[in-house]
Formats: sequence, C-alpha cells, structure tokens
Amino acid sequence: MKRLVLTSFVSLLLLTLAGCGFHLRSAADLSSNIKVLRIDGISSERGIGLTLKRALMANGVVVVDKLNNEASILKVVDHEFDRRVLSVGSSAKVSEYELYAKLVFTVLDKDGNILADQQAVQAQRDYQFNEDEVLGRESEEQYLREQLDQQLIQSVMRRLSAIK
Repeated sequence: MKRLVLTSFVSLLLLTLAGCGFHLRSAADLSSNIKVLRIDGISSERGIGLTLKRALMANGVVVVDKLNNEASILKVVDHEFDRRVLSVGSSAKVSEYELYAKLVFTVLDKDGNILADQQAVQAQRDYQFNEDEVLGRESEEQYLREQLDQQLIQSVMRRLSAIK
C-alpha cells in the first residue's frame, strides 16, 4: 500500500512538472549573422569580457580577437560597477550595501549595419555589512560581483538570441 501511494505521488509530480512547460535552460539559439563575433570595448582576456567570451563560445559562436572582415561586432559601449549604501544602523554606520552593475552594448554585422540598437542590461544585489568581519565581507563582495557579471552575461545572451 505504501509503495502504491509513493508511486502515485511521484507519477503525479512528474505529470505536473511535464504539464507546466518546465524545461532546462539550453544553449541560446543565436542568429547565423553572429556566429563569428568580435568583442570591442572591453578586454576579452579578463573579467566580464572573459566571461562573455566563454558564454559565447559555449553557444557555438567563434570569437575572434583581431580584425576580421567576416566577423560581426559586439561593441560594449559602457560597463559600470558601483557599491551604494543601502541602509545605515542606529550608530550611524553602514549596515547594508547594494552592488549595482550595468552593461551597455550594441551589435553590428560584418558590414557595419546595426543588428541590435544600443541596449542596457543591469543587475543588483544587496548584502549585510558587518565591520567585524572585514575579510569575509571582501570575499562575499567578490562572489556577489561575479554573480552580477554572470547575470549580466545571461541577459546579453537572451538579447542576442532575439536577433534574427
């Protein structure tokens, strides 16, 4: 009896999951216009530029570093990162920060025609600040900054998949 209830429950759960339209995130379906791409405006050797390059390559895009007449261009117009005070405690010391990141980009085809107008993606996270744990705060902020970069890159990939 117990096994029958468990089997029924698992079957019902799987049917519900299949019926809701859930599916794992797959590679972005990118246009053939941007299958060969050059990144301008930021270094693709470190930081968010390297993360962007890896995400593009994971989605089947050939990323070139030098001038190439066959490559479309993803031009990063602006990339900014900021840490803002979110709240102050009763002792007039910061108790919470907000991390904010923004990436502005445009996409041009190999002939210089605009494939995607200038677009901005942004992300933000907040975290508690404890002045007694300075080393922990620095590593937490670095981790959150990497997460913000990942979120920005995912947003860029979704925008690139909309280009037809």
